[in-house]
Parts: sequence; structure tokens; C-alpha cells
Amino acid sequence: MKHLRWLPILTALLSAALLVAAASAAADNGNPPPTLSFFSGGDGANAHWLNTSDQPPGDADNQAIQLQTTNDAPTYSQGYAGILVHHVTGIPAASFPDSAFWVKATNYTGPSSGSPRLVVEFQDASGNFVGYGDLRPLTLSSTWQAVNDTTSYPNSAWDVMGGPCSFLYNVKWQNVQSCFAGDTVLSVFIVADPYGINHLIDDITVDGKTFSSASDNGKGNNDPAGPAATTDPTLLPPNLLALL
Repeated sequence: MKHLRWLPILTALLSAALLVAAASAAADNGNPPPTLSFFSGGDGANAHWLNTSDQPPGDADNQAIQLQTTNDAPTYSQGYAGILVHHVTGIPAASFPDSAFWVKATNYTGPSSGSPRLVVEFQDASGNFVGYGDLRPLTLSSTWQAVNDTTSYPNSAWDVMGGPCSFLYNVKWQNVQSCFAGDTVLSVFIVADPYGINHLIDDITVDGKTFSSASDNGKGNNDPAGPAATTDPTLLPPNLLALL
């Protein structure tokens, strides 16, 4: 599997993408409770709530999120799928709580290559993207696993790109916060890379709220994404293509 997110993205921060996202980011600055929506890179990839009895231990609502990706080699520019979290822009890094989720892969077991990952992007006081931390498992399996930096550490943890730390591997959330002290959250999303893997995602915790079923999404957008690419910029994370 080719993993592209370790490109030298900090030398080209996609200022155009930030301008596209500016309107939706500004609308988030009031910080109502977080909500979710789905996005797809096209090429058959899709993201949606799934009625299923296959859930993490103790979860009995019979719903999870399916992120079905397609193998888009050699470019890997399409075929990804993900979940965007709304209403988190502008929260200081120092007060943004740790995140977590559960994952299983139904058709693959082995190294995760950093996918899927929960990405927290940060911005400076002028709204410029300065880097990110991402939470990911080291491996994927056909059984449910918790992805967090507490009970599952060091088998899942955060990596850092950008800020004064430049790069950190397999650290905890407090280390991410230290790297972006004085900055605020730009966006939060989960993305699965275009490797042809079918993922189930559940019990996502962001900004202190846990999403276990569609009913937890409140006034969020539960519309499925895919198989065509998502084109609505309000449903796409800024800088996404640079982080794939």
C-alpha cells in the first residue's frame, strides 16, 4: 500500500483550499454541539450509516458507519471516504479534549498504513493552517478495536505534522496540544485512504460528544456520500488532498 500523507505538505499549505473553506469555518466559530457529515473521493467509494448488529463491545444500537474505499492506485487521488465534524473551528488547542473511535476492517488484516485516521487540523491567529495531529491504529483486523491514546496506547496513538514540533510519531494528545499551543482548531475529520478496504467505524468521540448512531447526530447531515465524488465544499475538510 502506498501511503501519501508524509509528503512535505508544510511547504505548500494549499492556501486556495483554505479560502474555499473559509465561509464554513467562520460559521463554526460559535461552536454549537458538534455534528457529522460524510464525504467521498468518488471512484465508487462511499460513506454512510449502516444498520448492523456488528458493533463494538457493549454497543447495542445496531448502527455503525461504513467507510468503503476503492483501490485507486497508482494516483490515490480518488477512492477515499470520510466523516467531517462540524462546529469545532476556533476552539483553542489547549482546551480541545482528546478524541477516540472504534474500527474494524471486514476484508483486510495487517498494517494500517495510517488509515483510517482522525485528523485535527490547527490554524494560527490569522486563520492560516499550521499543521495537524492524527489519531490512528498501527494495524487493522477483522475484530473491533478501540483507537485511543489511553487504554489502547501504544497500539494506537497520535502523529504530528507541523508546528514547532515538525514531526512526532506515536505520541499522546497532550503532546499534540503542546505542539500547537496558542493555536486553534481548524477542522476535524476521519478519512480512510483509497486502498480498497471496507471499514466499520463506531463510537466516535470528538469535543466531548460520542456518536454511536444517526440519532446522536442531532441536526447534522446524515445523507450518504458516494459513489460519486463529493463536490460541496461545506462537506469537505480543508487541505484534504495534501493529507492523503
